[in-house]
Amino acid sequence: MIEILDLHKSFGSLEVLKGVDLSLEHGKVLVIIGPSGSGKTTLLRCFNLLEIPDQGSVSLADVKINFTDAKRIDQKSMLALRRKTGMVFQSYNLFPHMTALGNVMEGQITVQKRTKEEARKRALALLDKVGLADKADSYPHQLSGGQQQRVAIARAMAVEPEVLLFDEPTSALDPELVGEVLKVIKQLAREGMTMVIVTHEMKFAADVADRIILMDDGLILEQGSPQEVLEHPRNPRALQFLNRLNGEDI
Repeated sequence: MIEILDLHKSFGSLEVLKGVDLSLEHGKVLVIIGPSGSGKTTLLRCFNLLEIPDQGSVSLADVKINFTDAKRIDQKSMLALRRKTGMVFQSYNLFPHMTALGNVMEGQITVQKRTKEEARKRALALLDKVGLADKADSYPHQLSGGQQQRVAIARAMAVEPEVLLFDEPTSALDPELVGEVLKVIKQLAREGMTMVIVTHEMKFAADVADRIILMDDGLILEQGSPQEVLEHPRNPRALQFLNRLNGEDI
């Protein structure tokens, strides 16, 4: 379903991705872990072209885009790929002047051209799904961080993406609010939603992932099942990173 080949991305003289290859089947969950600055978020943003790679290719379902420094990216292909993805950011990015219901309706109306009645019906169903049916008329400033993030998840799901992308979905939350967001994501995983998740929550990663990749310095150091990557890493740098997370001496 998803395939990335030889992906490179630089910002000026800083090479952030140095030739990344990965694939993900439909209905599976891929979790990306690694130290800060390893390229995790940049890789995620290259999935839906919030960042344009310098080299390599990205394929999602029937859309494939090849990147070179000299080639101008076809806008039609970019739009087609973006419409197949839903993005959930760490800072929620809700429209502050819209209610929770309005936020979930907006993309359906502007992108998918649904009627307000159709968009409202689906938005209410999704808010109920994430446990916020009673907050439909609340504005973002009236919601907790966890509630705002659940609205953001409902908004991303509203356009019926083929894959959901999560960039550190709990990093901006108070510890007591983390669980309510992770519960929603776990439910989506049980329902077979294809997802790519960048996170520092290792227990969550172990519970929800079909595959984990561990990145450092723009490269994938380890990839495999949660047990393989988290419990039996082979790369010394990966082992060092995981030991530090676990508070062990190295």
